[in-house]
This record gives sequence, C-alpha cells and structure tokens, in this order.
Amino acid sequence: MTTQTRLIAATIFAGAMTGLVFAQDAGAPPQGQTPGGQAPAGQALPAPAGRGAGQRGQAAGQGGQRGGRRGGFTQFTREAAPQDVIVRGKSLYEANCASCHASDIRGTPTGVSLMRSGVVLSDKHGELVADAVSKHKPALTLVSADTTAVSEYLHSVLATAGPQGSPPGRNPTGIELNVLVGDAKAGETDFASGCASCHSIAGDLKGIGSKYRDVRTLQNAWVAGSGSIVGGGGRGGGNGAGDPVTVTLTDGTRLQGTLVRQDDFLVILMLADGTRKSMTRAAVTKVDVKDPHEAHKKMVLELDDPQNKKMHDITAYLWAIK
Repeated sequence: MTTQTRLIAATIFAGAMTGLVFAQDAGAPPQGQTPGGQAPAGQALPAPAGRGAGQRGQAAGQGGQRGGRRGGFTQFTREAAPQDVIVRGKSLYEANCASCHASDIRGTPTGVSLMRSGVVLSDKHGELVADAVSKHKPALTLVSADTTAVSEYLHSVLATAGPQGSPPGRNPTGIELNVLVGDAKAGETDFASGCASCHSIAGDLKGIGSKYRDVRTLQNAWVAGSGSIVGGGGRGGGNGAGDPVTVTLTDGTRLQGTLVRQDDFLVILMLADGTRKSMTRAAVTKVDVKDPHEAHKKMVLELDDPQNKKMHDITAYLWAIK
C-alpha cells in the first residue's frame, strides 16, 4: 500500500468515527432527562428554545406574556407593557429622539431607523436600549425609568409592523371597517330616478342584497355594471367581442348580430340565426359596436357627487333588499 493510499484510508476512517460520535451525541438525552423523553421525578423539562418558544411557554402558563401574535419574531412575542408606560414612553421619545429618528421611528439623514435596529429588536424591557442611551452622542439625560418607557414605546410600534418590511401601522389588526355608510331611504329615491327605468327590485334585482357576500362586492358590481345580476355578463373579449354590432358593407348592406372578432384583416360576427359570417376589411366600410353598458355608465356619471353620497345611499338601499 502506497503512502498516498494509506493517507486516504486514514482520512475516511477518521470521518466515519466522527460521524458515529455525533450520531451518539444526537441520540443522547439532554442532561437531567431520561432516555424516554421524561424528566426525572420531581423535575420539570427545560423550556424549549428557538423561534416561538416564548409563546409555547405562555401556553403552558409560563411567563404570562401578552404577545401581539403567536410565534414569530421577538417584536411580536415580547410581553407588552402597560398602556400608561407606553404613553409616557411616546412622550419621552417625541421630546428626545424624534428629531433625529423621526416620529415614525423610520430614521432621518441624521439618525438611523429604529425599525431595523438590532438593539431595539433584541431588547426585552429596556436593558439594551438603556446601554445604548448611556453611550449616545450627543448625551441624553434620561433616568432608568425613562429609557425603559421609551423602549416599551418602541416595542409597541414594532409590534404593529406588517410583513415584508411593511411600515408599522400599515396592516392594523382587529379592525372592522363599516362600509355601509349610506342612507337607504335616500337611496330608494335615487334608485327610482336613476335606475328604475332599466332595473326593478321585483324583477332582475329581486333579493339582490342576499346575492352578494358583502357590501363592498355589491357596490363594485352595480357601479361597474358587472356580473349577471347587474348589467349583464360583460364583454367576451377585446375590441367589443360579445357585444351587439352592426356591420355596413361596401355595397350598402347592413348586417346585425354579435361581434365575434375584429382586427386589421377580418370582421367576424354571429347572426341572429346562429350563422357565423366572416368578411375581409376591404368589404367593410363601418363596424358599429354597441356598448351594452353605455346607459349604465351615463347613469353613474349623473349620480356622481363630490362625497359619493348617492352611490353610498343606493348601495345601502340595494343591500336592504333581501
């Protein structure tokens, strides 16, 4: 066996022994724990470490944390301070810090963003922030209780940050928006003057309020004239495809039907009897496509007002029709 061969064999053997030792260590129970995963009598298992550990401890009655979200980063699982401390911290921050770090803590040309500050993100209850304040240039004269209040305020702001770096407060939680702000009685009057010539609550709009999952969807549908309930199903394609059309040929003949397609070379329409007719552009002098939503668009413009009051009133009226 050559020297090089012996060296390779020794290296492989050493690697195998190392893997065996690591495997044995990985399989061994932690200190103070039996092989079956149970703690010795009279002892509790150590708290799990890592992401979300604080919340799991909370679920088990440990620590009593009031984190804003379950699991995740520290700013979402950190125990929240009492409201009076946060309010005091906000006042101290605005007086001492906002001029450099901005009122929204996102930083200025003279002060770093505290949203991405490792000190603030890792701080628990002011200990790291206090250390940073003690070294601050220029010096800040804040007592321990003040720095703690400021840190708790910063934590409360970070707890509202959204995903993917969204600024604090961009995605508030636990808020229900009331979009049903119109007057249904006034909406009934506006409907009678602007809509009743084409629609009827006893006909095509019967029970319309129960046919939409929420108020916003209903409002979008009737304003846009979309959907099978309000204004038809819309166009089937580009350039008016699916809409009624009148085609005038070079010899004066006029054909009426539904437009299938029109481009720089062909005009194709479906006649009333189901016949599909294709013509070259050279044989056509005019293609008059009728927008089925034209009357509806005109109605919406007539109902327009600076505060959209009529729109909201009609929405409230339609929503009440179940």
